[in-house]
Amino acid sequence: MKKKLLSIFLVGCMTATMLIGCGSSNADPQEATPTEENTVAKEEETASAEETSEDKKMIGIVPWDMAQAFEADLAAVAEEEIEARGWDSVVMDPKGDWAQMYTIIENLVTQGVDGIIYTAIDTDGANDAVALAHEAGIPIVDFDCLASEGGADASVRYNDYAGGQMAAEMCMEALEGKEDASIIIFEEEPSIASSGLRVNGFSDWMDENYPNVTIVKNRSTDRTTDGCYIWATDMITAYPDADAFFLYWNECVMGTYNALQDAGRDDVYVIGYDATPEQQAVMQEEGENCKLYASPGMSPEKMGRKCVEFMEQIFDGSYTRSGPDDIYEMQPELLTVHNAADFDINK
Repeated sequence: MKKKLLSIFLVGCMTATMLIGCGSSNADPQEATPTEENTVAKEEETASAEETSEDKKMIGIVPWDMAQAFEADLAAVAEEEIEARGWDSVVMDPKGDWAQMYTIIENLVTQGVDGIIYTAIDTDGANDAVALAHEAGIPIVDFDCLASEGGADASVRYNDYAGGQMAAEMCMEALEGKEDASIIIFEEEPSIASSGLRVNGFSDWMDENYPNVTIVKNRSTDRTTDGCYIWATDMITAYPDADAFFLYWNECVMGTYNALQDAGRDDVYVIGYDATPEQQAVMQEEGENCKLYASPGMSPEKMGRKCVEFMEQIFDGSYTRSGPDDIYEMQPELLTVHNAADFDINK
């Protein structure tokens, strides 16, 4: 700033000299002072604006797949929370592909974002993504599906094991405690931590409370709604005596429910997960007799807000993760045919 003030002073002196040399004897040199002050003020404002621009944070948001209702809703909430803090954000969609997600995170690191919020499509592979961010000094927060080594700067999830137990209990309520029931489960994906927790919670509860129930696990490589529709059609054909299905994410829930309805199998119950508005709408329309009987779920609003809160606390130094077991965990909310009329997962 000293150099800028010196420059302004010299310009003022030269201007005054030129006025005197041109015979402007009536000119008062002090009249130049307001102009000098205005110039200095403008330059200070510019410098201040540049500093503000430099202080403005850019946060990268990388959900699982923006085609999934939960992920899209969470990303939208995170964007709003980031904007409310005067920061900028960019949402990148890996479309459920881990290789794409890693490339996205790699690019965000190269671009020098200030923070990253993401969910781990591959729970083991995510450890490398966390290390990449940390090497660049960029804080990274994971949600729902977490890096297996717990190395993120903060982690936010729901208790998915408890959610699986809730689902099992509601399944047997729907089946009125049928001791020899046959239940089909979309098998967990080894690379997806939350899927194992949900399925294990369901299976363990059944083993403890209804040991004679038969559980059939199977999965398709196509995890889209259409892929699950085809999978469910094949499964009910192969296991016509099945009493219920348990699916651990929304798109598979809806694909399976629609497949069973189209197959005329309205005697088979569907126990879902995610408790989305789409599932709630089906329950509201069908009422207490709806075969989509229950769905534990997570609030995208609460989870998205918490991720941004953690990022802010990491920036200001008020939060430092104590270790891999330091996880912010919430309890699932339960949507059923009984409470669908007034259920609000974000309350």
